[in-house]
Amino acid sequence: MAKLKSSGNQQKKSVLSKTISFFIQSEYHAYLVGGYVRDTTIGIEHRDIDLVVEGDAIRAAKQLNKKLKGNLDIHKKFGTASITTKQMRIDLASARVEKYASPAKLPHVYPSAINEDLNRRDFTMNAMAMSISNENFGEIFDPFNGMEDIKKGVIRILHKESFNDDPTRIFRALRYKNRFGFKIAKTTKALMTEAINKRMIQRLSDQRILNEIRLIFNETNNQDIIKDISNLTSLKIRKKDMELLPVLGSNRMYFYLSKLKYFNFPITSDEKRLVKDFHDFGNTITRLDKATKHSEIFAILSPISSEVIDIMPAVLPKLRRNVRIFRQLEKKKLFVTGNDLKRLGYKPGVKFRSILNRMRDWQLDRKIRNRKEALEYLRNIKH
Repeated sequence: MAKLKSSGNQQKKSVLSKTISFFIQSEYHAYLVGGYVRDTTIGIEHRDIDLVVEGDAIRAAKQLNKKLKGNLDIHKKFGTASITTKQMRIDLASARVEKYASPAKLPHVYPSAINEDLNRRDFTMNAMAMSISNENFGEIFDPFNGMEDIKKGVIRILHKESFNDDPTRIFRALRYKNRFGFKIAKTTKALMTEAINKRMIQRLSDQRILNEIRLIFNETNNQDIIKDISNLTSLKIRKKDMELLPVLGSNRMYFYLSKLKYFNFPITSDEKRLVKDFHDFGNTITRLDKATKHSEIFAILSPISSEVIDIMPAVLPKLRRNVRIFRQLEKKKLFVTGNDLKRLGYKPGVKFRSILNRMRDWQLDRKIRNRKEALEYLRNIKH
């Protein structure tokens, strides 16, 4: 655990050093826990600091932030607080136990000591702590032999009801498996499979599932995690869709969401548009591949999100020409607008829109060469 003292860059050392110094001189019993301890034990850099305080973590956070001068965010309901500095984020939580009123629901939280707090955690490798208090600085709390499991490269659950209590741990186990190259312990895998077969994931709210999906797509090897999830759970996508993920860039999550059934994820209107466009992605590509007229290309692509259009040539390289044509077409100034039609006596309605579209298409296909020809045609058909 001596590695804790050498991890991170010089700026991060400064934040960690100030944090440790504060707690050594305070009345609090505080501990480095969770991801920070796990990753430092593994030997990789962790961006943030996770702390547990025996007592009032919010009060401690307010006092600590006077030294760090970061942005303080408080969550009274859970007894937690976060301090965000320019270099990193520090999460503080009061040591607590959690009681689940029913499976897959958020727990009720009660104060506790560090050993009880570690007892509520998900996996052995996350159930370790190092004291940063003056009286026992550096003492390691590892009641479930997490360090040994890290050495063996094993992901092990703490309690047999753990996946039932919180099915998001299924996603977390698969993230860790692929992030660290670890294996899931035999008993843990059996309990996870049992929870999946009992449809525990379906008991989660769409919001909590979406949160997990976002975390997955923040991982470097997200395709491997999605493959595991698709093989093991109800969040399945087809093999040919899976094969597309590597070329879809930063919006691949929305492609994945578009392939999932029976969910109503709470996403923004812009995100919904991306999901819709990806849902019709295959059909759009087929139509675009067959399009020959400029007006056809424009009609196919104009309703589609720019981000999705940019991805199409990566999926089918020969579409690059039609996408390039569309980018040129969308810059063109139309010869005729709705105001022109109104000045000529046309009344807004279905026919109005049809005429505008026709004039646009003729312009794009070069059937009319300029504004004068367009207006002359409109006057002739009006009379």
